Amino acid sequence: MKNICKILAVVMLLTLFIGCSQETPEEFDMDFSKTEGNSFDLEGIELLYRSNLDSGNGAIDLSENYLGYVMDTEFSDLAMQRVRELEDTYNFTLNVTTDKADIVSMTAGGLNFADIFLSPSFNFFSWSKAGVLTGISKLSDYIDYKDSKKWGSPLLLESMFYKDDVFGLTPNAWPEQNFTSFGYPLVANVDLITENGASDPRELVDEGLWTWDRFTEELEKNTIREGNEVRCYGLCGGNSAYMIQMLMHSNGIHLVERNDNGELICGYFDDRAIKAFEMSREISIGKYKHTYVPDLSSSEAIIESFINEEGTYAFLPTHFIFGVYGAVSMNLDNFAILPTPMGPDVDSYIYSSVHHTMYYAISFPTTGNSEAAAFVANKIYEPLPGYETHEDIKEYMSRNFFFDERDADVFFKLLENSHYNYDYTTGFDIRRIPENINNATKTVAAILEEQSSVVEQCFTEYVEVALSAYDVLFGK
Repeated sequence: MKNICKILAVVMLLTLFIGCSQETPEEFDMDFSKTEGNSFDLEGIELLYRSNLDSGNGAIDLSENYLGYVMDTEFSDLAMQRVRELEDTYNFTLNVTTDKADIVSMTAGGLNFADIFLSPSFNFFSWSKAGVLTGISKLSDYIDYKDSKKWGSPLLLESMFYKDDVFGLTPNAWPEQNFTSFGYPLVANVDLITENGASDPRELVDEGLWTWDRFTEELEKNTIREGNEVRCYGLCGGNSAYMIQMLMHSNGIHLVERNDNGELICGYFDDRAIKAFEMSREISIGKYKHTYVPDLSSSEAIIESFINEEGTYAFLPTHFIFGVYGAVSMNLDNFAILPTPMGPDVDSYIYSSVHHTMYYAISFPTTGNSEAAAFVANKIYEPLPGYETHEDIKEYMSRNFFFDERDADVFFKLLENSHYNYDYTTGFDIRRIPENINNATKTVAAILEEQSSVVEQCFTEYVEVALSAYDVLFGK
C-alpha cells in the first residue's frame, strides 16, 4: 500500500449502505485513525463483498463460494481465516454474499450494490462507460495497481481498461484465481500418442523440432484407421478461432499491434497472420482434414471427444483442463501442456495465449465505500499462508494437476503472456474473421476484405479507447 501515512490524515464522510435492499443510505464518519501498535481502526464499519461468478457460458458457476473459492476447501478455509484476522485487527465486518443482482440498475437507483465486487470481467468496458465502477488509479493511496505479482500484469488487466484508467484487478497472488482465465493451450494425450507409435511431443519441444510442419506429421501418425473406420484422429477440433489465434501468436503476430508510427493496427491483415489462417484451413478443410475430428461444433463437444480418446491433440480453454469444469485433469493422467508449434517466420517458441475475460476480477462500485474497500481488499489479497511465492503456487499445481514439471513451465509462461482478444468488448465482432476463416466457399482474402470495415470500427470504438488507458497508466 502506497503512502499509508495519508490514511492517518484523512477524515471523511462517506456513504455506505448496509443492505442491498436499503433505499436510504446511512452516513458514517470514516476516520482511518491510528491505534496502538501498527494497526488502524475502521471503527466497526460494515463492508459488502459481492461474489457473482456465474459466467453464463459454462466456464465457471460458483453459486456458493467464499471470495471465489469452492466452499469447504483448503483455500476457502484460508480465505475465511484471513478475513477473520483482518476484521479483528482493523475493526470492521465483511459481509459476503453470492446473491445475484444487476450492478447497473442498482447503482442507477442509488443503492449500494457492493463495496468490493468479484466477477468475470466480461462487461467491464460497458460498466466503466456507464460510470458504475471506480477507477483504480483514484485509489492508489490504498492499493497499487502496478504491483503485477499481486494484481496481474497490464496484459492481464487489459479487459478492464477504459479511457484513462483501469477499473478492476485480478487476484494474481492467490492460487487458482486466474488459472482458468486463458486459452488455448495445445493439450496432448501422451499415453494415447505412445499407443499409436507416434513421437512424444514433450521431447520434440525439448529438441527444438516442434514446428508447424512437424505438427502436421504427428497428426498424420496419430490418425489410425481400422478397416473403413477411423479409431483415432490426430486433432479434436471444431472451433477455428481457438487454433487460429494460437497459430497467429506462434508465428509472431497478435490481434493488436503497433506500426512504426506507434499507431494501433489489426494483426489479422499481416502476412504472418495470413499464413496462420492458411495453416488452419489446411488442417481443418484441406490437405490434413482426414486427421481432424469432424463436426465438433461446441467447446463441450471438443472436450468430450478429447477425453473419450477420439483424438490425441486439442486446443482447449483452460477452464476445461483445471478447476470446477476441468474434465481433462479429472479424466486423463499423462496429458501434456505444449507451446503452439513454431511458425515459419520465427526461430524459437513463442509462449503466448489469449483470453476473453478474467474470470476472477475485483472492482469497487461507485456507490460503495471505495477507499475503505480498497484498503481492506489490499490486505485480504496478500499471498495466502503456504503459498507466498510463485514457486509455491507452481509446486502446488505441479503436485496436484500436472504429470510432468515441463507442463507446469509451459502453462505459467502461457498465462503470463496472455493477450486480450476483445471478444466480449466488441460483441464478438472482432472474432468474425477467425470464426469464418475455415469457410471453404471463400478465400482468405475475401473474408479479410468483407470484414475490414467491421474491424476498423471495432478498433476505433473499443480497442483504441481501452488502450489509451495503457499509455496513461503504464506508459507506451
